[in-house]
Amino acid sequence: MAEQDSAPRASQPVSGADPAPDLVKKAKPEPVAGTLPADSAPAAPGKPVDSGVAPEQAPAALRDLVDQGVLDETQLTAVVSALTHDRPRPTPARLLAEIAAYAGAGLLMSGLVLILVESWDDMARLGRFVLFALVALGLTVAGVATAGGRSVLLRAAWRSVPETGHTARTRLAVVLFALAAAGVAAAVGSIVDNGDVSSDVTWVYAAAGGLVAAIAGYAALPSLLGLLLCAGFSVALVVGLLDEVLEIDDGWIGLGVLVLGFGWLGLTRVRAVLEVWAGYVAGVVLAVAGAQTVEAFGGVWPSYALTAVVAVVCFGLYATDRSWVLVLGGAAALTLAAVEAVADWTGDSAGASGAILVVGAVVLGIGSYLLARSTKTAG
Repeated sequence: MAEQDSAPRASQPVSGADPAPDLVKKAKPEPVAGTLPADSAPAAPGKPVDSGVAPEQAPAALRDLVDQGVLDETQLTAVVSALTHDRPRPTPARLLAEIAAYAGAGLLMSGLVLILVESWDDMARLGRFVLFALVALGLTVAGVATAGGRSVLLRAAWRSVPETGHTARTRLAVVLFALAAAGVAAAVGSIVDNGDVSSDVTWVYAAAGGLVAAIAGYAALPSLLGLLLCAGFSVALVVGLLDEVLEIDDGWIGLGVLVLGFGWLGLTRVRAVLEVWAGYVAGVVLAVAGAQTVEAFGGVWPSYALTAVVAVVCFGLYATDRSWVLVLGGAAALTLAAVEAVADWTGDSAGASGAILVVGAVVLGIGSYLLARSTKTAG
């Protein structure tokens, strides 16, 4: 039995055409679903694609996809047009509504504070707690509704925020979640306040409650404001635990803040926060501040020694994660440690300061030369 040809054969020749009985015509490949051929347009037939963007403006990476056959020229033009298309500006009515919402939230909190100031002594502890708890609950529900419901929070928010950014609704929801965290902190502080002035641990419990609420709000809808709120509550909690609860000497409290800064650096490195640069800033600032406030062993050398350790940690992280915050933070920490060390060792000697200046210039020159050489080699 003869082997059957897998390609479709030409139909019968028509009159006036050149006979080709043994030739097989190749069928034109159908375009893949979701793509457009190079000579077709997504608009109505006969209308060319009007994107307003020349294909020559495409980034090199997209041009490589055209060379590889992944995209054609029409698709390339559509992608470049989508990337360069500006979002429409909000209407005056929408701007006015957004401003009114923020103003309303501010006035709400201002009225609540004034009421509490005037009637704080007349309210029972349980009444304060119920009031703050209801405010926090109401702000949380309002934040969820403003953001668009539970379907746009948590994992959905962690996927959509990096791609599209925050909208007017989610920005307002972030503010409401932040106010709710403050309300939770006030509620916890109210319920644990027993009026004992000899033991001031109320604000420590309030910081703990606020931190838990801030973390929950950030997990639901990540934002820069939520990250800063988590950092602030975490500092208050660590300092309060070491000072008020454990009653550690003030000279060692800085060590706890230093460890907290390293913790923020680690959390940012594993991408537990969405705003990477802000997480690194929080970690570097807390670590340097903690190192600078350590006073132990009857001298100042632990401060600049630990600051140098912060610089080493920053440079080590920069080797695995090229963030500008890490390299600048490490350089600032190293500079601060070197200045303090020289001043401590030499008693503010001008000669030693000049030696540090010369060493810094030499290191800078060597680094610049090696960087320029490696760039030329890679090019």
